[in-house]
Amino acid sequence: MSIYYVSANGCDCNDGLSPEKAWKSISKVNSTIVGGDEVRFRCGDTFYGRINPAPGISPEQPTTYTSYGEGKKPVVSQYKIPHAGVWEKIRDNVYMLDMNDTSKFDGNHSEIDANAGFIKVSGVIKYRKVFSLDDLKEEWDFYTDMEKNLLYVCTTKAPDELSDDIKIACNISCMWFRDHIKVCGIVFNGTGGHGINGVTGGAYISDCEFHEIGGSRLPGYPNPTTRYGNGVECWSNSHDVTVERCKFSDVYDVAITMQGTEVKVNWENMYFRNNQMWNCTQCFEIWSSGKLPDTGFVNCYFENNVCINSGFCWGYAARPDKGVSAHLLLYGLECPLCDITVRGNFFSNAKSCTIFKSGGIKEMPKDYKVYGNTIIRPAGQMMCWRQDASDEEFAAFEKKIADTNLVVNNIEY
Repeated sequence: MSIYYVSANGCDCNDGLSPEKAWKSISKVNSTIVGGDEVRFRCGDTFYGRINPAPGISPEQPTTYTSYGEGKKPVVSQYKIPHAGVWEKIRDNVYMLDMNDTSKFDGNHSEIDANAGFIKVSGVIKYRKVFSLDDLKEEWDFYTDMEKNLLYVCTTKAPDELSDDIKIACNISCMWFRDHIKVCGIVFNGTGGHGINGVTGGAYISDCEFHEIGGSRLPGYPNPTTRYGNGVECWSNSHDVTVERCKFSDVYDVAITMQGTEVKVNWENMYFRNNQMWNCTQCFEIWSSGKLPDTGFVNCYFENNVCINSGFCWGYAARPDKGVSAHLLLYGLECPLCDITVRGNFFSNAKSCTIFKSGGIKEMPKDYKVYGNTIIRPAGQMMCWRQDASDEEFAAFEKKIADTNLVVNNIEY
């Protein structure tokens, strides 16, 4: 096993084996390390590019990504940062940037993509993504030609005349999951896709941060206007995952999710605990597709997390399906097993409701257990939204939650 160092002041011509001979780029990391190696990013520095880990050797010898030095956590970002003078005027109030030409921007050069999820302008997220040139009408509306990798923006002047601080978040996730990986003390931001996503058999994520994530068009989805983007996404057939002491904010969809199609191996031994989540559209989501017997969620825990202001965010403003702004989200559940425990959490101020249940079986799964939580909700807000539920079913569910959790009503915001 080798330990490698990466610094914004480094050089990829170095051997990377000491802080004095650190590498510079994530591309060098991806092309060099092998399973069981450890990569340390220098605190206070920002690095651009997606991390593509080598699978670890075993739970005892994971491939590790962490930090070194003093100061703020290192940042792994996917932002593309346009140079001045690169915007081409197409017509009045419409300017175009050719995202194929990497000489026109700083930031992430390693992957060509124009599927922007949002544009950050002078520190403010501009989220109005439209789906045709003709729909560019309001200031900072943007449209992406995904076949030609062209980005179009509606502005009264060239964008760089309006701001010298423009960052574009495209559909480039910050990191892939692999088996037996460990990620500690890193900030992930600036992607229109996901923070960390994929299938993993053994991952430990701790003391990381996930901010300014999501909003890109979901490739291949039948509805071409559907957008997406999660903080940590554990796809079907993942197991043995821990995410703890992490922070999530400004995520288009959900902070943490277990989801996927054609489940053949359970999500098993999944622990999400002691995290902080605020200003995301949702905090914790599950959905499953596949009807094999004895499949689904087994021994999964969402516990001791702080979840605040779900739906009070740019993601809520951007999305058409605003009713799904809840702390806990349960979409279609086809798999028969749903052994999930939600306990010890603090939930406060969801935009729509505390729990949103839609699709699949109408009832809340009996093995999805919600107890021992503190729930603060605005006056008059329902606890749970479910399709086709009767008034009696709503009342029974609210009573069950009230009996097993501390629910505080009539809070004015």
